[in-house]
Amino acid sequence: MNKSIRILAYAYQFQEMFLSKDIFLIPYYISKELGGECKYLYTQNLGKTEIPKVHRGVAIERTKNKNVWKVFLKEILTHAKDIDVLFLTGSSAVHMLATFLYQKRNPKGKVVVFGDMEEPQARELNQNGFHYSGGLAGYVKDKLTDYFFRHVTYLVANTAAYHLMDDLCQRKHWTGLLHFYPCLDDEKFLSYGLRRKPFVEKENIMVCVGRIGCYQKNTEMLLNALRKVDLKDWKIYMLGPITSSFDLKEGDGFQKVIDQFFEECPQHKDKLIFTGMIYDAKTVFEYYNRAKVLLATARHEGFANVYSQAAALGCYVISTDVGGADVCSNDWKYGIKLKQNDSDGLSDVLDNLDCGKLLIPTEDAMSFEEMSYSYRVNRVLLPKMGFEPLAEKYKF
Repeated sequence: MNKSIRILAYAYQFQEMFLSKDIFLIPYYISKELGGECKYLYTQNLGKTEIPKVHRGVAIERTKNKNVWKVFLKEILTHAKDIDVLFLTGSSAVHMLATFLYQKRNPKGKVVVFGDMEEPQARELNQNGFHYSGGLAGYVKDKLTDYFFRHVTYLVANTAAYHLMDDLCQRKHWTGLLHFYPCLDDEKFLSYGLRRKPFVEKENIMVCVGRIGCYQKNTEMLLNALRKVDLKDWKIYMLGPITSSFDLKEGDGFQKVIDQFFEECPQHKDKLIFTGMIYDAKTVFEYYNRAKVLLATARHEGFANVYSQAAALGCYVISTDVGGADVCSNDWKYGIKLKQNDSDGLSDVLDNLDCGKLLIPTEDAMSFEEMSYSYRVNRVLLPKMGFEPLAEKYKF
């Protein structure tokens, strides 16, 4: 591929933790697969940690202007002819107009938009078709919206949201929509000298990942199920902070619930293990690699990285039907769909697993390749953008 290809990514809001998320990894892997250079601009740091000026070869800069219109007019569009791929987040009116102006200045330029939408937003857009007002202003907005979706590759991760957007795009004859979800950061995984373990080498371990105790994750469903289960030679590792909120800080609210649970079920003290927050990516990968099962009881969930990482490393998925569970369980051929708040149903599943009655069909597991960023960017995203994939790659 041409070494001179230049990718510019822009997000109004950014923070250090996003460096391990799709908002950063997608443009990074685009540049990696095209053999090009990537620069990342942001305007506002959402976190308290300073964002590095360079990360994995990507130059990261805070914009000189705080007004988003000035950012595009003075810092991005003035360099439009030097940008081969423009990566944006969201479909705001500013981004739509910027796309129009960018492609007028650089007709060969590609625009990739990270939609990052959930089902409710997609349902609203499906119903109104992005039409919000009448008169001349409404006419101009409709024309701009139509141009935007005809000239961008628009990425949606959430499965339900994708299907709703796909229905809209078919009605509007927009062809740039792509179901593209978080993947395993395979470059980082392989840099640790790790390999995906065959299922026969895995241990009788289940992993549950996220903010333990917050309403969204519904950890109570698991605790209620475990009251009726003998885990025998299985262990469950709870990876993440114990908190009753979306904050990543440890809190004592849900710790009291856990303490009471162990008082009532002391037999699980050595079986249900709370690790706290794990910041080391290698350690997290190693847990997935050891585990046979990813266990998730969330009430609602975006397409979380944990699903893709666990699926890439061969974990069987036992989960409520949220986020990316359907994709990462190979449409439930390699997993079990749990009903919401059904602790009895989960107890039955865990009993069958512990007793060996549940046979895991390893032949239906997702492969490391198809759940990795390198493969999906190369074989799925680049062709949608109009680039040729590198056929000789990806024999992991």
